[in-house]
Amino acid sequence: MLIEPIQTNDSLSSCAAKNLTAEQRQKISLQALARTEPISQLAKRHKVSRPFVYRQMAFGSEALEQAFNSKESEPEVLFWIPVTKSWLRQIVLVLVLHCHSSFRGVIAFFREILDESISLGTIHNLLNETREKACIINAAQELSQVKEGANDELFQSGKPVLVGVDQHSLYCYLLALEQHRDAETWAIHLWDLEQQGLHPD
Repeated sequence: MLIEPIQTNDSLSSCAAKNLTAEQRQKISLQALARTEPISQLAKRHKVSRPFVYRQMAFGSEALEQAFNSKESEPEVLFWIPVTKSWLRQIVLVLVLHCHSSFRGVIAFFREILDESISLGTIHNLLNETREKACIINAAQELSQVKEGANDELFQSGKPVLVGVDQHSLYCYLLALEQHRDAETWAIHLWDLEQQGLHPD
């Protein structure tokens, strides 16, 4: 006569525990840590043993402790930039001329990224100084290599901008904001360009 083994509560709990998913184990751990109900009642509801619940509770407590006590590693510094007044002026010019930033955008960049302040007047004066230097450099350019020029007119805030571009290199040899775009205004600029050697074919 064969006698079937009697399954105790511990063996039944062990079988139930083995069938639990990771998500279910995590849920038991959180419920045990919350202590919203006795451990014995929690174990009975999930059909597991109390030692199993205590183990999940310990796992959860350890995970929380590691999460709050772990120190994040400092980000790696790629390089250091020596910040000089010349470098700051260059930043302003790049933001305005290349990134098409507004003056307010430049102020925000200095405040948020560099933790520095810069005024609207400083930006305005810097751009004017740069424009004056650029005019001197442009006036000294030798333009005899320009064989095919394209002259046209643009408008900025309703005012005409006289433009001249070398069709091969795309070098801009004329960019002048004027009050008028009549023949006399064009003639003055073209005469100045001829003095720099501009004689297109």
